[in-house]
Amino acid sequence: MAEEKDSSYTILEYMRDHSGYKCGYCKSKNTNFSHGMWAHQITVGDYQDLIDRGWRRSGKYCYKPTMDKTCCPMYTIKCDAVELKLSKTQKKVLKRMHRYLSHGDIKRGSGPDNTFNYESSEDLGGNQEFIKPQYDTKEDLSGVSLQMPCEDAAKISKSATVHSNKPSADAPARLPAEAKSQDSPELSQEKKSNKNKGMDPNKPPCRKAKDIRRERRETKLAKRAQEAQGRGESPMEIPLNRVKNTAKTLEDFLNEPLPENPAHTLELRLVRVNPPDSAFRASFNASYAVFRKYQLEIHHDTESECNKMAFQSFLVDGPLSAWHPSNGPPQGYGSFHHQYWLDGRLIAVGVLDVLPYCLSSVYLYYDPEFSFLSLGTYASLRELALTRELQQKIPSLRWYYMGFYIHSCPKMRYKGNYSPSFLLCPETYIWVPIEKAVPKLDIAKYCRFNDDPSAVDENGDVDLKQILVLHERELMKYSTFQLLNHDTEDEEEVREYATLVGAKSAYSMVLYRG
Repeated sequence: MAEEKDSSYTILEYMRDHSGYKCGYCKSKNTNFSHGMWAHQITVGDYQDLIDRGWRRSGKYCYKPTMDKTCCPMYTIKCDAVELKLSKTQKKVLKRMHRYLSHGDIKRGSGPDNTFNYESSEDLGGNQEFIKPQYDTKEDLSGVSLQMPCEDAAKISKSATVHSNKPSADAPARLPAEAKSQDSPELSQEKKSNKNKGMDPNKPPCRKAKDIRRERRETKLAKRAQEAQGRGESPMEIPLNRVKNTAKTLEDFLNEPLPENPAHTLELRLVRVNPPDSAFRASFNASYAVFRKYQLEIHHDTESECNKMAFQSFLVDGPLSAWHPSNGPPQGYGSFHHQYWLDGRLIAVGVLDVLPYCLSSVYLYYDPEFSFLSLGTYASLRELALTRELQQKIPSLRWYYMGFYIHSCPKMRYKGNYSPSFLLCPETYIWVPIEKAVPKLDIAKYCRFNDDPSAVDENGDVDLKQILVLHERELMKYSTFQLLNHDTEDEEEVREYATLVGAKSAYSMVLYRG
């Protein structure tokens, strides 16, 4: 069967700027440096390649920190969802949510079972490394038809096979990924709803699960002893036949049965935002209300910073082109909102990009009224579970990208708590286990993680002449554009862009030249 190809294409506008701006971590006024470009539209495959070179998007603005210059270096981090190992704290968060759904309000006193009375950086939610665009595009490139003039027309295709080691300059655009799935997982939901809230005073008080298990074990042993005595045997000679304990999986915690009449019901919905589906449109106002409340109370934004226009541009109007291959998820690849509905009320939203090899977390916002549930941690675990579901159908999609890990800012190290995690080397773009990277970061805030001193960026050598550019709404090779434009500074800018995105992406994507 022939491999399906993505018919969409990528158009980017590189915004060269070497000035510094305020850092949200060390609070310095002009020590935060990054490269930026405006994504008019981008394929899921091209964006996958970009985040694997340290890029990240905020709305349609894509940025890449200038790692050896910025005050607080941001390292791309990903977690292997398939091999996930839950920490003690993460298990507590899952158990806490289960107790809340089962029995209602949770005591918030002190003690070993009440360790979430504070708000850590992780529980605050959102990806706090979010950078607001320094520039906005002035061009409207919607409806542009990419057709190569003259002799190059036959060489340009909107799609070709994906992820070859050395992409051909004559076949620049390509399929996003080798997604080999027949079906997509359906969203898991919690159990039946119940209108009665809280505990039933007529029922006996709840008991700890460990006490119930101990009582059952003692009852079973007593029964065995009685049977042994009936057979004339000594109870002391009864073999226990202990079964080796196995660690509970993430799904074991999430699918723990609820009581017949639970106090609360939690429902998860995955809705597409670009283009918006009916479920997203119907919940837009509710989603915006949660976003506004979260930004005002948690991040202390002003009203103008979190109005509907800001919400729309930041978390709705993304650049990713939706792609629906027959062997991919029914909902396709692209941008989605992962909604958390508690008793029919929207309380949290995770903004996600479903890409060929990963689930990429863009942002999280929630109703601060439910901060005691540690929704930042809980949502990350839910997104890891979604990644694991997707991987069951699409073997290549096993990674959960959490944005940036910022070691120089202690409160932003929490992303390293998801194991096993890997950091991206900022020079050779290989992935290194975080356990090997952290000792280096303890010594210096900027580090090359690749231990091979001779290793180089194998994707960094770009033939500028083969780059595709869009000029006056005409598609052409950069060599043709140079005949029309003799600006030497432009060549320096294009070379900088090509080095930052890499050869594979430079030959695949279209660079706008005004």
